[in-house]
Amino acid sequence: MARKTILTVDDDRVILEAIHEVFSSDYNILMAHDGHEAVELANEHHVDLILLDIMMPGFDGFSTLMLLKDSPNTKDIPVIMLTAVGKKEKVISAFKDGAAGYLLKPFKADTLRNKIESVLSTSEKEEAEKADTASENDN
Repeated sequence: MARKTILTVDDDRVILEAIHEVFSSDYNILMAHDGHEAVELANEHHVDLILLDIMMPGFDGFSTLMLLKDSPNTKDIPVIMLTAVGKKEKVISAFKDGAAGYLLKPFKADTLRNKIESVLSTSEKEEAEKADTASENDN
């Protein structure tokens, strides 16, 4: 099975480096420092999952999420919001806008790993179901 690629989007270099250090042995890690760079990388590379900060200068995580979900190229990439913003209305808004998960900073590596694996597993099942439905419709 091919190695999965995770795009991490955060304006905090320490967070980007920590995620890279912890997860690069299991996943290909791409890093973006803002929403614009994230959208570019998501369109240029095959990305299996995006870890997206909310509070970033300029183009915040919600704007980035909406752009990703509005594009045919990136709409099916699962996004986990990884943020210090824990307000209930923000969590609800993220899920309404298409986020597959929401995790608060500071995070434990094991908790993030479990969330990543859970979201990737769900995404793989959904892709398999779409493929089954498509092949049934072809028959």
